[in-house]
Amino acid sequence: SDGDWDQSDTYWKSKEFLAWLYNESPVKDTVVVNDRWGRDIMGKHGGFMTYADNFEPGHLMDRKWENCMTLDQNAWGYRRDMNSSDVYTVKELIGELVMTISCGGNFLLNIGPNKYGTIAPIFEDRLRQLGQFVNVHEEAIFGTKPWIHQNDTQIIWYTSSVKNSRALDPNRLFNPQNRDNTVIYAWVLEFPQSNFVELPSVTVTEDTNIQLLGTPLKLVGKQGPEGAMVDMSPVRWVDFPSKDAFILRIENAADSDHNPLE
Repeated sequence: SDGDWDQSDTYWKSKEFLAWLYNESPVKDTVVVNDRWGRDIMGKHGGFMTYADNFEPGHLMDRKWENCMTLDQNAWGYRRDMNSSDVYTVKELIGELVMTISCGGNFLLNIGPNKYGTIAPIFEDRLRQLGQFVNVHEEAIFGTKPWIHQNDTQIIWYTSSVKNSRALDPNRLFNPQNRDNTVIYAWVLEFPQSNFVELPSVTVTEDTNIQLLGTPLKLVGKQGPEGAMVDMSPVRWVDFPSKDAFILRIENAADSDHNPLE
């Protein structure tokens, strides 16, 4: 139900419906439900949690969750009086995307159509721009898991993948950091003012390989007093696949036993 916040779960007969859903319905073995089943239920009961619209925990969650947001910052439905300034920029959407998946969440993005079932041109532009970014950087998005660190400040966030998962728990909430097995994706949401990107949570080794994702460009990283320092001087402005953010692909970083849930 949408509008669940107005009435209790008793009013909506949520218990009765869920009992039928999980015991008698044709999809009882495959269905998944959220936490919107009545007033004061969000964040307490559900197959996955949504808490509130635009929810951003800022840390790894121990439950499946979803960030529900809408392109129009002021409405979920169509508005004839919407202004361009009311719509999230693609840069803001990229930030919302990585802040969500780095903490183990699912990203739900709503677009309100008009009465003819079509969407405003500015919505189409945003979706195309976001889609272009995703297509180039899909390796850092699809099939990834959170890393042992979620972010370094609000402009650097992390996702990760592993080369071989056979020895790992398939239900794990994050990928451990193993020098030979883990690939780190560092999302940089602001272009550096100097020639270096500082990654405090990454420790480089003599074998560390760093690549500007979406390009063949290899970069050099060295260990500084506050973490890894990646030299961006070989990259020209025209080399960046996106002018809104970029992602560094990092292999063979040093082992770490850090657990983000502890």
